[in-house]
Amino acid sequence: MEVLKTCDSCKTRKVRCDGYPGPCEHCLRRKVHCNFSQRKIPRRRNANHVLTSPSASSASSAVERKPRRPLPELFVDHLLANARTAGDLGAEKPFAVKGIGLVVGSASLTFFSDNRLLYLSSRLRNDRVKELIQRVSSVIAFRLQNHAHMPSAALGVTKDGPKDASTSIDRAEEHTNIKLYFERVHPFYPFLDRQQFEEMAFASDLPGRLSRSKASYALYYAVVALGCQASSGGKFEPGKGRAWQFLSRALAILPELLVLPDSLDILQAMTAMTIYSLSISCLAIEHFILSEAARRAQNLGRVNLRGKARTGYHRAFWVLYTLEKITNFHFGRNSIFVDHDIVIPVPAVPDGAIGELDWFLTLARYARLLSKAMTSLFSIAGTEDPKTYYLAIIDQCDAELDQWRISIPSDIRPGQPYRSHMIQGTFLRTATLWIHLFYNSFKLSLCRATIHLAANTRNVVTQTRQAESTRVMMETSRSVLELTGFIDVEPNSPLCIMAGIPVVALFILFDLVVTNPKHAGTATNLALLDMAGGHFSRIEYASGGSLPGSLIGEFAHIAREYVNMLKSEGNPSPTYEKHPKSPPGLAHSANQNEFQNNEKNMPAVANSSPGLDQTQVSTSSVFDGDASLSIDDILLFPVNDEHFRMDDEVPMGIDIMDLFNYTLPGVDPFFSPAMGGGF
Repeated sequence: MEVLKTCDSCKTRKVRCDGYPGPCEHCLRRKVHCNFSQRKIPRRRNANHVLTSPSASSASSAVERKPRRPLPELFVDHLLANARTAGDLGAEKPFAVKGIGLVVGSASLTFFSDNRLLYLSSRLRNDRVKELIQRVSSVIAFRLQNHAHMPSAALGVTKDGPKDASTSIDRAEEHTNIKLYFERVHPFYPFLDRQQFEEMAFASDLPGRLSRSKASYALYYAVVALGCQASSGGKFEPGKGRAWQFLSRALAILPELLVLPDSLDILQAMTAMTIYSLSISCLAIEHFILSEAARRAQNLGRVNLRGKARTGYHRAFWVLYTLEKITNFHFGRNSIFVDHDIVIPVPAVPDGAIGELDWFLTLARYARLLSKAMTSLFSIAGTEDPKTYYLAIIDQCDAELDQWRISIPSDIRPGQPYRSHMIQGTFLRTATLWIHLFYNSFKLSLCRATIHLAANTRNVVTQTRQAESTRVMMETSRSVLELTGFIDVEPNSPLCIMAGIPVVALFILFDLVVTNPKHAGTATNLALLDMAGGHFSRIEYASGGSLPGSLIGEFAHIAREYVNMLKSEGNPSPTYEKHPKSPPGLAHSANQNEFQNNEKNMPAVANSSPGLDQTQVSTSSVFDGDASLSIDDILLFPVNDEHFRMDDEVPMGIDIMDLFNYTLPGVDPFFSPAMGGGF
């Protein structure tokens, strides 16, 4: 016990006490009893007792039992761990899901290898597809040969400096094109502040500003070119048209921009050139410009920008992020943006919204969804059970795609018919069309990934799941081909929208018709193939024959003639023996035997490729698994792609998409004047 230093009376009155022992002066003066109380000294807590108590030990063990989240393990970790060891790592092959966008594994869906041509020849009983591909190859080779001898001057890409160009252009025409840009192009790619840009563009001292800043010079003429292209100044061939004359001035100094330090002006200039290069009328340089712009966009995140510059950077960053993710996904390229390093807020962009649709945010969310699929689904997994892992990722991607769909206003929501006559405004109609195409494109990727997973695994994908994926893939392909009638065939249309997504849907439906000629939906599928053929013929007509899209339409004729031939023979399709339902996961083996038995009854293939026989062609198909269905309802899809292997070489063949690309050796943006290249 301890005696307090203040008596009870002084403590109550809150006055200073003389202290123990008493009586104190205040108590003597007031003639009261002076009492000093005692207090109990608190005991110190025994730390060892706390740690050794039963409750403490149970809490500690609970912490130890809590599972720790491990770092993700990739296949490269296996490579490094087993390097220089006696273990045979060569026998352990990575597994990757195929079906991303326009590509399948390391080869494009529009890529016709020798094995695929042999399979189609055996199925069709003729070499029509092979002959068509040879014609396509000749057309592509002829175009490349002509472009190789085309000088840079013929394209208008000359090494004029800003001073030479600033006095030779009609300012009134440029101002008109700038207004057209902000009316027709800017709402889709709102990376500029209109007021700030027009203050520079319409200033009286514009020539002086452009002569002092190469970045402003490139940005100015790229914007003018985009506005001119959106009106009537664009052509389908590079080097032609008034829009190209404006763009050539920006491209002429691109090598000089590459060696300059990062800045917002350079980022905006490269963003404008990227938007132009995405159209079908530009050179195949969009990947280079887009990659360089993406690299600079990430680097500028470390710079402390303020005010309007900060807002302008946020706009440009998210426009580039969206374009880069969507473009690289659909053409099977790795992304430059590192998502886990992104801390840039998404700005409010009134220019990119109309009514209830926030176009800017909607497209950014879609781009992020594609990025998740690229890194989680369409990549080599290092988990112990990668095939089950992939199926779970497919389910998650499908659920998030549906969440994205629901976030869109109900009157323009994908997954329902596209009603252009009920949509007010050109911008909203075009934005809705793109949303529907993007939604269906990713849906096709997930369906193809599921079917490839089913064909290459056992006891992972059920037969019911296979049947549903095949059915959804057919319906989604139909939806894409139905939308081709609404696509604007114009020089400023993105290549992915006008040709990429439609040609993939066409080939999927072509495979379904050839494999299922007596299916109940064959007549509808043939009609849609004809509709798609008309779309690609429109491209050839609008381009004056420079883009031979009618060659794509011939696939529809081949499919229709094949179905008519089988009908005339009285045997609408090869006889498929019905099998009893097999356990889930065995559909691949049962269906493969079924297909091989039918192939034996087919006539020999005329003029088959030398060095290839039937045993070299993977002819596995996916059966919907319901043996009670009639022959009219059976739906098969050919999966004639080999597993992705590390030591696979690029197969011989041709990519149909090269029909819509321009590769001009005379214009190479990869070399700056300091490297001995240039324009």
